[in-house]
Amino acid sequence: MKLNKIERLKAQESPFVYREKLFALDLHALDEDTRFYLKNFGIYNIKLAPEKFMLRIRIAAGRIARSHFAALVQIAKAEGLELLLTARAQIELHGLHADNVLDVWQQVQEAGMTTLQTLTDNFRNIVTDPYDGMDESSRVEVYPLILQMQELFLDKPEWMGMIPRKFNTAICATESTSFHFYGNDLYFALAQKEGEWGFNVYLGGKNSEVAQPANVFVLPDEVPVMFNAVARTFLEHGLRQSRAKTRLFHLIETIGMEAFRKYVQGYYGTPLQTAGETRRYKVPVSHFTPLKDGTYGYTVQTCFGKLDLETAGSVSRFAEAEDAEIRLGVDQNLHLLGLKEKRVPFGGITGVSHITACAGSSYCALSLWDVKEETADLPLEKIEQHQIQVGFSGCLKGCGRHHHCDIGLVGLRTNLFGETQKAARVFLGGQYSEGSAPARLIFPSVPLKHLKVLLEKIIEAYEESGEKDFEAFTAHYINPHSTFFVMLWFLAQLYLKQPPRLEIATEEMLHAKLLVQKDFPRFEVDENYLESIKVMMHALWDDTATRTF
Repeated sequence: MKLNKIERLKAQESPFVYREKLFALDLHALDEDTRFYLKNFGIYNIKLAPEKFMLRIRIAAGRIARSHFAALVQIAKAEGLELLLTARAQIELHGLHADNVLDVWQQVQEAGMTTLQTLTDNFRNIVTDPYDGMDESSRVEVYPLILQMQELFLDKPEWMGMIPRKFNTAICATESTSFHFYGNDLYFALAQKEGEWGFNVYLGGKNSEVAQPANVFVLPDEVPVMFNAVARTFLEHGLRQSRAKTRLFHLIETIGMEAFRKYVQGYYGTPLQTAGETRRYKVPVSHFTPLKDGTYGYTVQTCFGKLDLETAGSVSRFAEAEDAEIRLGVDQNLHLLGLKEKRVPFGGITGVSHITACAGSSYCALSLWDVKEETADLPLEKIEQHQIQVGFSGCLKGCGRHHHCDIGLVGLRTNLFGETQKAARVFLGGQYSEGSAPARLIFPSVPLKHLKVLLEKIIEAYEESGEKDFEAFTAHYINPHSTFFVMLWFLAQLYLKQPPRLEIATEEMLHAKLLVQKDFPRFEVDENYLESIKVMMHALWDDTATRTF
């Protein structure tokens, strides 16, 4: 078995031992080996932007002490940094450079926080619903369980940087929630069996896949033991050849779920219980959330994850004055818990509660779009009105979770329609609430300047459907059809003078409705509708196109 380069590096020197070298490094001249080691300590730097550094702070379950939040705001102001909230309920400090990153890293540790194992081949921040334990439908408080799971691996030589690839874990015991977690490698989903509350285990989720049921049920006090069993199976049996195929998903794909269960059984020690009934109900996003103790929670919206220091300072002072908890959500927003009345000094930002966005090119050299700015080119009013969940990634790494949402977008550049310009891949059909299916790639390339109009047409079809939410709309109207037909249909909505309405019907019946339109481009031989697609796509989007909508 030929190990990949990173595995050979770990064999030479473990990341845990490497800590002794940190303050002796020349951060002005890093190589790729050193960059790997730095990531284990939450220090991010890539060769595409060697002058830029970032720190990622681990915040278990997204719960951050008011004193820690205030300390981060103070550090950011003193050093001229920017704060970003991630989709794993963490905070990133951006704007660092070689001369101050280690000093700031030290300040963070001294303030009682940690950046350990927030990047590369580690168990990443364990996430949950931000209203864990306090929501009226919270059946078990999972925060103590998260701390126990984290204790198993955090700052431990055996685990630091030593698993085959990154590993994302979620656990949620809120029965009615707007949050979803099937994109994680390991998801403990609230379940009930024989009258007892516990968790069903789902495995193998990642950016492009949903976690699959392992047919295992655990009681709350068994969660840390099960986590350890799954973690140890991944450590001991995970794939370590091609870096492209080292996630938990690939191990299960290779050996099968039953073989994986047998490994887990060996480490777990007692017979595995079969799954109970998963209990999760999707509810709309709400600004104010009533809590068990009669107080309220409130969502403080960031600008698609970007938290300006003025707002951060206001949140810190308000939380202190109101004796409120500050929690971070996987929605990239702050949540204040314990408010005695529905009154806050913060305004909303249109659309942001429904859009998960990656850092974008302002903060990440891998991104092809300035995502946090260019979300303005989306139909934000419609997105907010219908609570459509959007995942916006600046590249195919998928930090915006574009497969686990209603509408997924990935930034790219294209010259298909003339001069090289910004464009987006468009994904539709994600069945994320129940973990049934990831979104499919429908449009490989849509010019940015035409994206809003296309999305408006798609949303218009949803409005006409009368379905309860966008997820139900795609389940009934989009997912039964081939990818190429869905692309054909929505291009026709833009191209035809009098396009037909989308109905629940077979693909053949809907195609027949297009063929009778006088201005529809027909071809005697048109495999997968590709000839018709090309005609409409270029007529609509070429730089030289004169057609108006």
